[in-house]
Formats: sequence, structure tokens, C-alpha cells
Amino acid sequence: MIPVLNNPGQPSEGAMFENRSGDTPIFSCYRSGSVVLLKLKNNLVNAISDIDIKELMFDYFKRFTSDPSVKVIILMGAEGKKGRNEYIDFYRKVACGSLSFDKLERLYHALNQFILKLATVNKYVIHADRGQIDTIFLSMALACDYRVLATGSVYQNPYHNIGLVPKGGLAYFLPRMIGSAAASKFLLRKDDITAKEALGIKIVDRIVPPDRLEEETVKMARSIAEVPAETLFGVKKLLNLSQDDLHRVLEVESIELRRIVRSEEFRQEVTGAVERFGVRY
Repeated sequence: MIPVLNNPGQPSEGAMFENRSGDTPIFSCYRSGSVVLLKLKNNLVNAISDIDIKELMFDYFKRFTSDPSVKVIILMGAEGKKGRNEYIDFYRKVACGSLSFDKLERLYHALNQFILKLATVNKYVIHADRGQIDTIFLSMALACDYRVLATGSVYQNPYHNIGLVPKGGLAYFLPRMIGSAAASKFLLRKDDITAKEALGIKIVDRIVPPDRLEEETVKMARSIAEVPAETLFGVKKLLNLSQDDLHRVLEVESIELRRIVRSEEFRQEVTGAVERFGVRY
């Protein structure tokens, strides 16, 4: 069950999500009043390709969506992500055969489902993150309704380094948020995108000090939770009337990635990237 850390009524202003109960292989789950906090773990990309673990995660989401007392979900990124190097090392495993194409297919399918659920869930979803963030986690953020980023964080486009295309719906979300020209420029960038830049181009809504990330995000969630449920969920429903294009983008991404990762050129790109960036494994 989802642990309830405070009384179901309005929590005190200073109440925080401190109890570390409710662990799953993908996230730790907490609840305070009408706000649910999910703290992602560093093994998300590997764990989500496990069918049993994926179903556990989706079961939690089903509970949230069917519980009328839950208004806001916070999805908080894990600390210590290695961004580009972690991404390259993952695909190194694909290139050398230690991670099977079947598992990669399961991962892509699970990511598609997760992104769609985030984008269409009948709750207000806030994404908070920090550190070196690759495009998979940026996609999760853009599928949410509001984004908080810690100062000093950077977004990275590591697919450039091994000749891939981004996964997670960036080609759907970015043009709708910042326009097609700016989206193209963003997706073709090889350098890091700082938190200040991300705020400037409006792909994040707020930046806060790292040591206040959780506190400020929880405050925001409680403020949103004060909106009447019919208004909050009605607006979300109207905004999500058409998601057909998102389905199509996610499908085409998988088709392109499936083709590329089976090529000899891809294996050569990965080998070169491992050497250039000093990826340890």
C-alpha cells in the first residue's frame, strides 16, 4: 500500500516527506494529504525493462489515478545520475551483446507507456530533478505539467555521441513548448544546456538551490492542491484531448532506434564514444 505520512487532512506548512518507507525497485513512495511523492532511483532505466517491476510501477500509477483524494504527484529524479556517461555505457552493453535486443525492446515499450501515462494521467504532475540529466529523463520532465530544476544541473544530448536519435517524445514536446526552430536547435546541440538556459527557453518553470529542491517542490505541490479538484482535473483533461501525435512520435523513435542499434556503424560509434569520454564499466 502507499504509505501515508501525515493525516489525510491539510498538512502543516512545515511538514515534509521524511519517512523512507514504501520502497520499490524503481522508486520510494510517500504521501502527505493529497500529494504523492515518488523519488526515482538510479536503476530506473535497467529496472523498467523487467516486466514484473514495470507492472509494479504501473500498478502504483493506477492507484493514484483511481484515488480521488490524490491531486498532485511529484516525480523526483535520483541524485547521482551520470548523464552522458551512463547513457553511453548503457548502449555499450547493447553494442557488445551483454544487453539483449529483446530487453532493449522491452525498455523502449516501457518508456513509451510511462511517457504516455505521465502525459495523460488525470492528476497534476510536477517533475523535479538535479545533476547531469540525459534526454530520457528530460522527456519524462516535459511529459509533466510543471518542472523544477536544481541550480548547477545540466541537460545533455548524449545520443549525438553514438549516432542515435532521442527517445521519449522530445520531438513531440519541444516544438509545442518552444517552437519548431528552437526545438530543432535544441535537439542538435552537442554542448550541455545549463539550468539558467533551460529556464530562459521555458522548458523548466523554476530553478532552486539543490538543498531546497524537495522543500520548494513540495510547497508548489501543496499550492496546486488547493485548486478545486473539478477545476484542476478538468483543465488537465481539456489539454490532453489529442495525444495521437505523441503515440506516433514514440513509435517512430523506436523504429529508428531499432534499425540503428543493429548496424556496424553504431558499434563503431559506441566504441569511439567510450574512449573519448573515458566511460568506465
